[in-house]
Amino acid sequence: MSQCILSQSSSLDDWLCYLESIHPADIEMGLTRVTKVAQQQGLLSFSGKIILIAGTNGKGTTARCLEALLLCQGYSVGTYASPHIFHYNERVRVNGKKLDNQKHVDAFYALEKGRGETSLTYFEYATLAALEIFKRYQVDYILLEVGLGGRLDATNIVSPIASVITTIDLDHKDYLGDTRELVGFEKAGIFRKNIPAIVGDLNIPQSVIEHGENISADMILSKKDFIFEDKNSSFVWQYKDEIYKYSQPAIPAQNVATALTTLKSLDLLPDENKITHVLQNLKVEGRFECLSQSPLIYVDVAHNPESARYLAKQLQNFKAQGVTIHALTGMLEDKDQKAALSELTQVVDHWSITTLNCFRGANSEVLANKLEGLQVNNFKSFISVKDALDIILAQMDVTAKKDKKQLLIIFGSFYTVADAMLYLQK
Repeated sequence: MSQCILSQSSSLDDWLCYLESIHPADIEMGLTRVTKVAQQQGLLSFSGKIILIAGTNGKGTTARCLEALLLCQGYSVGTYASPHIFHYNERVRVNGKKLDNQKHVDAFYALEKGRGETSLTYFEYATLAALEIFKRYQVDYILLEVGLGGRLDATNIVSPIASVITTIDLDHKDYLGDTRELVGFEKAGIFRKNIPAIVGDLNIPQSVIEHGENISADMILSKKDFIFEDKNSSFVWQYKDEIYKYSQPAIPAQNVATALTTLKSLDLLPDENKITHVLQNLKVEGRFECLSQSPLIYVDVAHNPESARYLAKQLQNFKAQGVTIHALTGMLEDKDQKAALSELTQVVDHWSITTLNCFRGANSEVLANKLEGLQVNNFKSFISVKDALDIILAQMDVTAKKDKKQLLIIFGSFYTVADAMLYLQK
């Protein structure tokens, strides 16, 4: 184990580098070590009520919706999410706001003093630090996003008042399995006896239902206990016999319906006026976010088949209006690149692919092979997001005189989106 020479006066960057060095593996599934440290630090017994949120996609938007709906009622809320786009501070919010570096350093320092010889991964350390912060702030509610799977994820050490699964699809197959049934079982590991277990997935694996029934969880299932109808300008949410209609939000209606159902099951739903106001103003960074109107540029962190499928649906709305779609993508090497890209081949007119110059970043040659395997040959390769955008935006500017209806979508990874957002801020 690395010897810590850091203190409360050390920088956040120094602490984050240290966190990356103290455990031999980036990911080590299991709850024994993280539970031991949490108990030593008194992180499992304070009064904050916890909602645990798992899912292949949609965790961040569901959490943001829950956060806004609780805050509008005057509750204090702590939210833990991952990964971040730019800065580590994005992972922990208190009452919707990021905290300064020192708050994180203080939490890390307290954990370092208390963990003894127990080794923790980066994510385990970050999870416990978030709980340390929420304990200090004595928040009313805590929204914890599960990092990987559910059953053996570090967040699963808590006792939630509700467990939520947003969607279930194939991702992290080396850890979670290569079928939806296996993935579903891992995610259902966050369920608890007699505690609401809300599942927003539209095609729920039988393994999820069976596990919930076996442990006597209070199962609340999409298409059975709640449904939603997504329209162009509005969406309808029905919970049991009650029907509600709202304007179309900027985030997926499926995730909104899951969030509303969660709060309804806990008798925590605000009044209609507050819900309407929240949904009208709700947006989440990096989720089909418009960065520019002229030229029209969107970014999306979609990086697996399910999220790519939703992105294709959003782009199809523009395609139907005669808009030419340009796409720039860079992906991580451990993602199912071909399956994700295949969801977009029918909607994208011009492809650009780039190497991601980061840990686990895939080379553009890998993406080129995937596109060629999908019978897509009209693509250009670049060595970085910056180099790609230099060329793409110049070409879009030239062709704008002939084709004014153009859209550039940048997607594939949080790293891809972060690089693009930094470029466009200059």
